[in-house]
Amino acid sequence: MNVQYINPFVNVSISLLKQMINVDVNRGQIYVKNSPFLANNVVIIIGIAGDFRGQIFISMNEATACKIASAMMFGMEVPALDEMSKSAIAEMGNMILGNVSTEFYNTGVRIDITPPTVLVGQDMNISTKGVQTVCIPLEIATGGVVDLDIAIMD
Repeated sequence: MNVQYINPFVNVSISLLKQMINVDVNRGQIYVKNSPFLANNVVIIIGIAGDFRGQIFISMNEATACKIASAMMFGMEVPALDEMSKSAIAEMGNMILGNVSTEFYNTGVRIDITPPTVLVGQDMNISTKGVQTVCIPLEIATGGVVDLDIAIMD
């Protein structure tokens, strides 16, 4: 995987999460996940096509998803994920990848993204057979982690 593709995902994700939830977000230790890997309870999946292709998985536990959805909905309490809060989480993924595609466009790299798909469940295994997946944990200062999993084929 071309490492130059990683930084736009990380930088945009941290910046947008900070803006959306109004707390500090820090990058944790980057590591490689073997396929298949166990995902958190809430996963946003977005496909990429263009100058490179792959998939992005943005995952978190349900408590973290509820906190983020609450912040995105102007502080409305979100005790459990419903259709409205899942829509907010999907929009977070859409905003991140939309801004990432703009970052790439500004450097001459063209990509298109698919609409986000949100999965909620227990013991989900994600398989990226034949594609290395790099995980960047994004640590939220008030608690919680959002895993940014990047599976790109050059």
